[in-house]
Amino acid sequence: MNENNLAYLKKTLDRMDFPAEVGDKLAKEIEKQEPEIKLNHEVNRGNETVNYDLNFRKSETTDMYFFNSYNATLKTGNEAHDKTQEFRIRNGNNIGADEAFNLIAGRAVQKSMVNGDGDTYQAWLKVDFSQKDNYGNHNVDQFHDRYGYDLEKAVNKFPIAELAKPEGKAELLASLKAGNSTAVTMTKDSQEAILFIEANPRLRTINIKDEKGVSVKRDQVEIKDKSQSQKIDENQGQQNNQSGRKKQGLSV
Repeated sequence: MNENNLAYLKKTLDRMDFPAEVGDKLAKEIEKQEPEIKLNHEVNRGNETVNYDLNFRKSETTDMYFFNSYNATLKTGNEAHDKTQEFRIRNGNNIGADEAFNLIAGRAVQKSMVNGDGDTYQAWLKVDFSQKDNYGNHNVDQFHDRYGYDLEKAVNKFPIAELAKPEGKAELLASLKAGNSTAVTMTKDSQEAILFIEANPRLRTINIKDEKGVSVKRDQVEIKDKSQSQKIDENQGQQNNQSGRKKQGLSV
């Protein structure tokens, strides 16, 4: 067994959010020196289950193995409605297991990408389940900065309690950018309610669902007084300016 190769593969799996147990399974399979290795891993979160099939291939000339791709399948309980997407391993643009979980579940993920010239850029990724490429894989839409999706402005349009504190706001935005369906407290029908929100870059807004996963119309909870939404933007801008000035050692 090539120990350096195994260590590299384990490090790659770790960087891509696969647990150590997957690397341990890989080590046992590599001992057999089969030309191909296929590993299975399953993750359950709430009412969502995603199955991962990882594909490794041995070099034809050396004892090294390569992690080529993995398939992520959203298990719905009905095979006819299951969704599968292949994610190929490419330096600079690898999709991690957590990101794949949210993408195959139909949510958008913000990610740092690398273009053909080696330059990095930020983009929101979203699987388009209505279209497939020549290999039978679903297309992945990219929404770049110039598309104009401002997540912070999108959430500020709603009476989200977690936005009241800078740390709560930062955690919320980070969770949404990771593609998570995130629980928040909102005022709905004059009462506080626990709702779940997701980023929606295509429509430059957010999706809102109740605890049962039923969509909530945005106009039922959106701040009607536009000046209130503007005040939230202004207050948060002042907080950011103060924070930036403190970092530069300036008095406020």
